[in-house]
Amino acid sequence: MNSQPTLAASAPTAGAGFEPRALDPTPAFWFAMFAASAVGTVLGDFWAEWMNLGLQLSFATLVVLTALLVAGDRWKGRETEIFYWLAIVLLRAGATNVGDFLTHPPLKFSYALASLITAAATLAAGYFTLAPSSKSPSPLIDLRYWGAMLIGGVFGTIAGDLASHSFGMFPALIVLGVALIGVIVARGFLAPASMLGYWCIVLAERAAGTPAGDWFASRRGLGLGQPLALLCTTLALAAALWLYSRARRAT
Repeated sequence: MNSQPTLAASAPTAGAGFEPRALDPTPAFWFAMFAASAVGTVLGDFWAEWMNLGLQLSFATLVVLTALLVAGDRWKGRETEIFYWLAIVLLRAGATNVGDFLTHPPLKFSYALASLITAAATLAAGYFTLAPSSKSPSPLIDLRYWGAMLIGGVFGTIAGDLASHSFGMFPALIVLGVALIGVIVARGFLAPASMLGYWCIVLAERAAGTPAGDWFASRRGLGLGQPLALLCTTLALAAALWLYSRARRAT
């Protein structure tokens, strides 16, 4: 038995430090992405509000940290996925700051309009991501990938808030969660190698992660507050990554 399981995407390749690779988007992968979205939602609010940094400084520090993690993933991504998942969480946290900045004073854009624009921008950015082959179910993880993920996170913040404001936080979590499952199943049956389908799932899980994270922290949900909500969602992500790791080892 392997006493130290790893989340490595593939065996290390000598001299392949900056060579982009792809991850297999299994249902376990998407469950982990959904959990990471919930963590990022809480972390973005925690970083800006509880740490008293404000949206702009919070976003700036998160971008710097994310850039370091992306560099680590490019260098060590074929040996471990730890940098990838940390970057996913922090990028989602930064996107939470951007989404809040766009929809709160002084800008205060319409939630519906901002959702449509950022959804279209995510799909457009996703169009330019590259797949290793025409039959690959996932794009290569390069700077184009991270750019599309950032825009998708902004969409998730705005669309998730729109759903919560429209019909309640917990109902929004259920509706968006069911929509996420539906998009995953539809892509698997209809077009498992579709890049459009891949980024549609990203939009769905980013949106579902917003009410999931807020439900732990907000008084309209469990009301745990940001520090405890961050702990709970992080534990949920750890469990999701454990399941993801087990699923990988089983294949």
